[in-house]
Amino acid sequence: MHAGGERCAVYRDDDGQVHAVSARCTHLGCLVAFNRAERAWECPCHGSRFAPDGQILQGPAVRPLEQRDI
Repeated sequence: MHAGGERCAVYRDDDGQVHAVSARCTHLGCLVAFNRAERAWECPCHGSRFAPDGQILQGPAVRPLEQRDI
């Protein structure tokens, strides 16, 4: 999905709440993908993992994914 000309990563949780974050990993800018089994955004380049709301679960990223309004 795109918002404001940027790619967004969007996830709807079990309560129906939508979480939208930047789809670019804050480590080196690779596109993250959602792992449904782990309920986490994962970067295929270096293994950073993020919660659905963008908070860091595992580095090497040191900043969370940026929140996006959709």
